[in-house]
Amino acid sequence: MGGSAANDEEADQAASRGSAAKPQNSGRRRLRSMTDIEGTVASVRYVLGDGPFAEIGEARVVVTDPTGEHIAVGGSAGYPQWAGRDVAKTSGTGVWNHVGVYDARTLRCRWLLQLRWPVNALAFHPERPILAVGSGSYDGGYMFEGELTLLDLDSGRDVSILKASREVTRLCWRDGQTLEVTLSVRDDDELEELGTSAVTTTITLDDWTAVSARSVRVADFPATPVEGVDDTNRATAEAALRAIASGMGLRRVLRRRVWAVAALADGRVLAGLDQVAAECWTGAGEPLWSLPTDGTGCQILVDPGGATAIVNTWRGRWDDPRAIIERVGLADGSREPLHILGYPAVITTDDSGRFAVRDTSYEGGHRPTPVFDPSGALVAEVQLGRYDLFNHFFDIRRAPALLFLKGMGKEPYEDKWVVALDPERHVIEPLFPLAWDAVCGRQILDAPGVFISDAEGDAVIHAGWLHHGHGLLPGNVHVVRRSYPDGRARWTHSADHQVTAVDALGGIVYVTFNSGELLALRTTDGHVLGRQRLMANGHPVVPLSLGTHPPDTVVIGTMDGRILVCRVGKA
Repeated sequence: MGGSAANDEEADQAASRGSAAKPQNSGRRRLRSMTDIEGTVASVRYVLGDGPFAEIGEARVVVTDPTGEHIAVGGSAGYPQWAGRDVAKTSGTGVWNHVGVYDARTLRCRWLLQLRWPVNALAFHPERPILAVGSGSYDGGYMFEGELTLLDLDSGRDVSILKASREVTRLCWRDGQTLEVTLSVRDDDELEELGTSAVTTTITLDDWTAVSARSVRVADFPATPVEGVDDTNRATAEAALRAIASGMGLRRVLRRRVWAVAALADGRVLAGLDQVAAECWTGAGEPLWSLPTDGTGCQILVDPGGATAIVNTWRGRWDDPRAIIERVGLADGSREPLHILGYPAVITTDDSGRFAVRDTSYEGGHRPTPVFDPSGALVAEVQLGRYDLFNHFFDIRRAPALLFLKGMGKEPYEDKWVVALDPERHVIEPLFPLAWDAVCGRQILDAPGVFISDAEGDAVIHAGWLHHGHGLLPGNVHVVRRSYPDGRARWTHSADHQVTAVDALGGIVYVTFNSGELLALRTTDGHVLGRQRLMANGHPVVPLSLGTHPPDTVVIGTMDGRILVCRVGKA
């Protein structure tokens, strides 16, 4: 599929007012508001973690056009998964890879292209305002997939031109009509047949500005077997971006995947992301402290008193899956190690400050889940069965009890129930099935949510998506209000893309999706109050995390490492 490019007129206006340089140094840029789709949900006060080339994630390839006016960068924000959760499911196509075209004088992102496959090659046309983009990868089992995309630098129009999916690994313009293209072989069978992993061909067209989608058949052009090539180099590409930014008095900082955010009473904002166990920003939007890690900050759970937080860091590698659980002082970022585990884990808390650490490894069903009181003292160990990456995430904010998902069927993922820890007897008590009616009774996966108490009573509002053999189908994502503790469904809302985070504030439940949308629903009846596309500097972002604080603050962590600090209205 082709990508989607967006223009940034708003950032251009900001740059003309002389406001671009300081925010890129401080990590903060002021914006007006996010693009409205159906009723305004939130307005952005500022963006934290902003800076040069922030839209790209980690760079893979960097090129400059022949005129020196544009810099093109291909990169990736990473895959939306950690050892406790996966949020990559969509009824469309996940677009976690980006190409940004930047003004070389201001480093303003002019166009942002979102792609399905990793970016392998970029080539500016020698005469026309065209950028050729080669992308693709091996599917891990048989096929080499990808596409050749053309981006018009005047209009922002992008078109994927190959008739069939092929991984494109190198591009070179021979002249204004001829593009030399290196492609991986189609599949493992062709790899065995040719004895090499790539072929080179030349595509000649009279007018590259007029080529239509899916119109170029590689078989129509002679191909020569060659040795496979990989011109991408993350270290070299990132070094190039740092040098470009430094030459303009700016600092390039690589940030990706903000899995956890929290808004504090005094306006400070906490976040956990790749290479950062936890960081803190002041109410004025300036960095206060940061705790580096060689893994990924996955969870930040603020203790009831607000002075400390429990932080869960995953080492970030499946060959070294350890989790580090720490208590962090929020005033100065002081660290108190609590547990260094030989396996990945997910933390569950309740509104009293108790927390449980559940093993998320495949063998985790053999290990009991330890439960700790607010001081960190072990008070119980309970058996919850094996944790499944897709099935058992059940992070319910501000719950009155420690709530989990537990499989009651033959397999851990079958017949899942919401269960609670009895605080007196320290045993697990079943509350209600995760499935709320026969229609959704197949298999529900991934259920983040929030506990609320309002005029309609106590309830858990949670999300989930229905398993289907063909993947996530349109309409198979649901947000549902369940009365507590009996689990009766009060209302449901259907959607097409996986929910990444849920929280509530002032009678409104806020829901973010991996499609880039923010949705506001009235807690009492599920009425849609508004939805909007999330944007930073005029370009779309993918939200991973969400937090709220009275009276009107919503903070959103994004795939590309930034944090949107928003103001919202009332129901």
